[in-house]
Amino acid sequence: MVPQWLSLLIAASVILFGVYRLWLAFAGPSDEERAEHRRGLLAMPRRQHGALGIIFLLVGAALVATSFGWNPFRREAATTAPAGPSAPAPGSGPASAIVVE
Repeated sequence: MVPQWLSLLIAASVILFGVYRLWLAFAGPSDEERAEHRRGLLAMPRRQHGALGIIFLLVGAALVATSFGWNPFRREAATTAPAGPSAPAPGSGPASAIVVE
C-alpha cells in the first residue's frame, strides 16, 4: 500500500510537469531561440507540447482522485435492494428427491 502523501506528491509533480509543457506550448521561448537549441524538449513543436501538457494534467488529476479512493475498475453497487427469498421451483426441493433402494 502506497502512503497517501506519496501518491499526492507524485501527482503534484506530474501536474507541475504538465503545466510546464503547457507553458512551453503557449508562452515558452521564442521560435528564434528554440531554433538555436534544437535538442531535448525544445525540439518538439508547440502543438505537441500542448497535447502532452493536457495529457499530463489528466493523468495527474486521475492520480489525485485515486489517492482519495476513486477506483475506475470497481463496479458501482446496485441502487435497488435485492428482492426477498423467492419460492423454490416445483420439484427442486429436498422433499421431491426420490430415494430408490
